[in-house]
Amino acid sequence: WGNNNSGALDFPENINDVIQAVAGIGFSAALKSDGTVEAWGDNNFGQTDTPIGLSDVVQISTYNYTVLALITDGTVVAWGNNSYGQADIPENLTNVIKVASGGNHSLVLKSDGTVEAWGLNNVGQTDVPIGLSDVIDISAGSNSSLAL
Repeated sequence: WGNNNSGALDFPENINDVIQAVAGIGFSAALKSDGTVEAWGDNNFGQTDTPIGLSDVVQISTYNYTVLALITDGTVVAWGNNSYGQADIPENLTNVIKVASGGNHSLVLKSDGTVEAWGLNNVGQTDVPIGLSDVIDISAGSNSSLAL
């Protein structure tokens, strides 16, 4: 419900078996039980162009126009807006257990309880505090990051 100017609420006819849904600005995406992702609505930044062959996804996140997908092997795939490097996955990033997409930055929680962040850092949103450990959950906002 809400604003549908860009088609974010025009669900594909055959969408079913959805286990997670996320809403970006003017678009929506759904994770299906078979580990695939469908996206629809505004596509100005390629945010609804789900990568070909993407599978084994266990979690998705979006905030603005970037989508993050966590794969069962602990790696991350990103697509959509990359104006600030928020879709540039750091080299050798593994053992991820949760993803969080912020305004123009990205955040991940790793299995060892540590956090990594990248993308726009104009107000310190990717400056993970030194010594931060034993984290069990994360969230990203427009210009902030949170760890529990």
